[in-house]
Amino acid sequence: MPDPQKTVYINFFDSIDPTKVNKFIHFTVDAIKQHDPTEIYYFISSNGGDVDSGFTLYNFLVSLQSKIAISMHNIGTIDSIANVIFMGGQKRYAAPNASFLYHGIVMNFTAGGYGRTILKENLSRLDGMETRMADTISKNSKLTTAELKDFFQQGEGKDVNFALTKEVIHEIKTPAVPHGVVHLAMSFV
Repeated sequence: MPDPQKTVYINFFDSIDPTKVNKFIHFTVDAIKQHDPTEIYYFISSNGGDVDSGFTLYNFLVSLQSKIAISMHNIGTIDSIANVIFMGGQKRYAAPNASFLYHGIVMNFTAGGYGRTILKENLSRLDGMETRMADTISKNSKLTTAELKDFFQQGEGKDVNFALTKEVIHEIKTPAVPHGVVHLAMSFV
């Protein structure tokens, strides 16, 4: 008889970029095919990275929720776009000494000249990314879009008590992997 409740635990401790997100998605799909879980429980710590890739991963995690429960457990720090990815969990936890950092978007420019139109496009893109991030986090917590935009401008770090009060997390708890479960680690070196 199949196990009615099967949780697969997966570690992800890395930054966010297109290659790593692609590998994260493939790793997760393979874990689902191999282990047929009813829940995936991610232990996560990330300093963030590429915003567009982060939204791809967030949307992927949300898409899984129709057939698999997704849990996120911050076991270190969740920074920048990783805050959006973290919101991809229906259940969210944080270790007692974990943290969350909210800061504005930074764009890297390649060498070359920039006219007024290019600069306006880039500023519009920055504003749009920050709005998407704020809206997504706000939709999944008690943080308001206005609060988040203020945090982005100030580079606000927050502790787990703040995260619990604002329903960024549902519980503060020490990470633990039960005996005998499937526990996988992503490593994309």
